[in-house]
Amino acid sequence: MRPLIPNQRPDMPSHGLTTSSQFRAITVPAERRWRATLLATLAGALVFFIFEASKSAIFPKLTIWESHNITIAFGSMIAGGAAWFAMARQASMLRTLAAEEALRERLEIRQRALEESEWRYRQLMTHSPEAIAVHRNGRVVYANDAAAQLIGARQTGELVRRRASDFVHPDDLTLVQQRLTSGPARVQYRLVRLDGGIREVEAVSVSIAFEGTPAMQTIFRDVTERKELEARLLHGAFHDALTGLANRALFRDRLEHALQVAGRDPDHRIAVLFLDLDDFKGVNDSLGHDAGDQLLRTVSERIVAEVRSSDTVARFGGDEFAILLERLTAESEALAIVNRIKVALRRPLMLEGRLMSVATSVGVAYATASDDVDTLLRNADVAMYEAKEAGKARHAVFEPSMYAAIVQRLQLEADIRMAVNAPERSGLFLAYQPIVDLRSGAVRGLEALLRWEHPTRGTVTPSVFVPVAEHTGAIVPLGRWVLEQACMQLVAWRTQWWRERRQPDSVPSVSVNISGRQLAEDDFVDEVASILQRTGAPAGSITLEITESVIMRNTESSLRTLSALKALGLRLAIDDFGTGYSSLSYLQKFPVDVLKIDRAFVEGVAQGGSDSALARTIVTLGTTLGLRTVAEGVETSSQRDALEAMGCVDGQGYLFSPARPVDEITAWLRVQSGGMAIAV
Repeated sequence: MRPLIPNQRPDMPSHGLTTSSQFRAITVPAERRWRATLLATLAGALVFFIFEASKSAIFPKLTIWESHNITIAFGSMIAGGAAWFAMARQASMLRTLAAEEALRERLEIRQRALEESEWRYRQLMTHSPEAIAVHRNGRVVYANDAAAQLIGARQTGELVRRRASDFVHPDDLTLVQQRLTSGPARVQYRLVRLDGGIREVEAVSVSIAFEGTPAMQTIFRDVTERKELEARLLHGAFHDALTGLANRALFRDRLEHALQVAGRDPDHRIAVLFLDLDDFKGVNDSLGHDAGDQLLRTVSERIVAEVRSSDTVARFGGDEFAILLERLTAESEALAIVNRIKVALRRPLMLEGRLMSVATSVGVAYATASDDVDTLLRNADVAMYEAKEAGKARHAVFEPSMYAAIVQRLQLEADIRMAVNAPERSGLFLAYQPIVDLRSGAVRGLEALLRWEHPTRGTVTPSVFVPVAEHTGAIVPLGRWVLEQACMQLVAWRTQWWRERRQPDSVPSVSVNISGRQLAEDDFVDEVASILQRTGAPAGSITLEITESVIMRNTESSLRTLSALKALGLRLAIDDFGTGYSSLSYLQKFPVDVLKIDRAFVEGVAQGGSDSALARTIVTLGTTLGLRTVAEGVETSSQRDALEAMGCVDGQGYLFSPARPVDEITAWLRVQSGGMAIAV
């Protein structure tokens, strides 16, 4: 049995090299030894023959003794020289043998190291978790277990002699070949498994010597999960999670690209649509956010179905959608798409067991040469807002005048928000319009009306700033301020009347308008009670006016709130009566004291007709229910006479007095009362 190389593993291959101990046992073959001996003998005999012949010829007279002596001496010299030559030759041979032995030992050490290194390398390749394959001339000559598992082979032998290109997706083959020919490089491509599956791999190829022949070694890393995660993250970064539509970032990117194309191609017409669902908040509030999400998904599907495949539909958040229309043949094409979307959204859908339809307000903005992304988006948003203000379920095309109006409105919103913090310094004040007895002309009450003398705009009418205050929510703190100021003024009048030795109770009652937002506040009743307590105003001299439509918006909640206000001792009035949709059954339940006939019915009351009939009906209804009726907007004597004839008790309007500031109305009250005001 051949001994192992030192440190050699039992399973490590060996090439059967000769060791140094084996080398030392090697001797010169016997045939060579005899041949050398014979040659040496013949050479010696020849030398002695030549010597003897030469000696006899040169020294013929020598005696035998002298001849023998000379021969012995010459033989000794020859023997000594031969011995010296033999020893020198032997020493040279020994040095050569020693050098050869040292060289052989070095070669053996290197060979052992090479064999062990190759063994370790093969073990590393075989058991490496990375997929490794070696290919030569385009065919696989080696693959480890990880490579077989990645490619879907049961054994590594199934891959040997297969073409390496068989495992590369055809669309990526050119890329892989280019990278391989350019030297060591890292490349990502799609690997085709034996079962036809596709895996994303990252590969690095280097040139090596395999089994003594040049080859290419490729190390593969499966990056499929990483690529899928990257794709999901990329999709999430540019798409809406709920609907799968493009988000604002992706929409802006595509719009910017479209504008660049339009800048080079005048025929590339672009339009942006802004859509906002009407009354979507009511769906979330009544059916819940899950139902709202379902509705948004349905809306997105219907919108996508009505646009062209080249168009981009995005969800900006909430119930806001945007659509980018490119390569329009005419502006009418965009409007046709708008109409299709509106019709599609109106189709009934089942939501939480309820059949309902959706309406949307749409703003349309066509791109011009000077528009950038922000300008075009702003224009579409302004047009959408204009459509919503026009009554919802409509669409509007942007015009420059719209932007000017919206800028003014935004500035007004900002001014109102600032005015809430310091109403009096901002020019807000209360004016009071009398409510008089139609028959006697006596003052029955005063309605507190909010007025605004803007520091820079001048007079801003209530029809302009009140809707803005409602929209922004500023009406809630403003309404609280109005009520508190009216209560304080009522107390101030009563105090002044007392100082002037008048009857404090003769001061007319004060009416204050309450907005729908105020009425919806959970702590509204507590706030009213707190204001009454702080100001000391008598609750019976305060009338709160709430419009009919606000009361009927949420009848059960309104009934609870009105009952709580009534319990405080306040008087309640339904303002603008006749313009809403009150039912008689609810009107009987509401604890109201006054019905105010809207001015729209008062205008034509003197001419008869439908307005007169409606006014008469309201007066009759009030009389039947035991409610006092007040006609608003009385401007002529004929209107007053007609209302008085119908049985209307009180009136309010320019015929009697416009709304006046505190100082003017105080002086007016003194004149009208003649020293004695009449209390309600």
